[in-house]
Amino acid sequence: MTDKLTRDVFDVPCSFSVKPCILFLMIEFKLKSSRILIDFSFFAVIALFLLTNSGFGMAALCACGLHELSHLIMMIIFRVSADEILFYGAGICISSREISRADKLPRILILTAGCAGNIFAAAFLFLMGHNVAAVINLLTAFFNILPIGSLDGAQLLKYFAVCYCKPENVDKIVRFAEIISAVMLSVIVILFGGISISLTVIILYIVFISSIKS
Repeated sequence: MTDKLTRDVFDVPCSFSVKPCILFLMIEFKLKSSRILIDFSFFAVIALFLLTNSGFGMAALCACGLHELSHLIMMIIFRVSADEILFYGAGICISSREISRADKLPRILILTAGCAGNIFAAAFLFLMGHNVAAVINLLTAFFNILPIGSLDGAQLLKYFAVCYCKPENVDKIVRFAEIISAVMLSVIVILFGGISISLTVIILYIVFISSIKS
C-alpha cells in the first residue's frame, strides 16, 4: 500500500512504498518526477563494509556516489530530469529518457560528467595524500568509461556510432567493443592480480549482461 504525503519539509510532492523485488525488499518513493528506488541489498553492502571495517569498500561506495552525483548536477544544469534513481548492492544507477532527446553538447557533457567528477576527485585526493582513495576514483572512472552494457562508455559509443556510422553497423560496433573491453579488462586484472575464478565469473557475467542489453 502506498501512503501519499501531501508535501515534505522541502515542499516537494512525495510518495512512499515498500515492495518486494526478486531477492530483497525495495523501498520506493517519488521526488517530484523522479522515482527513487532503494534495494535492501544497498543497505546490506553498507552494513558489510561497516562491520568488516572496510575502508576500501566505503571509499569505493563514495566514489560511486560522487560519480552519479556529477551526472545529476550536469542534468540539473541542462534541466534534464531523471526518471529513476536506483540504489542497490552493485552501486547507483540513474535512468532518464530525456537524455536521449537532449542536444549533442548537453548529452555528451551529461554522459561524461561522472568520469570527470571521479578524475577531478582523484587529482584532489592525490594532492591531499590520500593515494588509495585517489586510485579508487580513477578505477571508477576507468570502469565506467568502458563500452560495456549500460555504462557511460557504451552510451557514448552508441551515440557516436548512430551519428557517424551506417545504421546497420551500430549494433555490431557496440557488441564488438563490449567483447574487446571485457577481454581487455580480464587481461589487465590477470596481469596485475593473477588468475582468479571469481574474476572469470565476473567477466563472463559482464559479457552475458552486455549481450542481453545489446
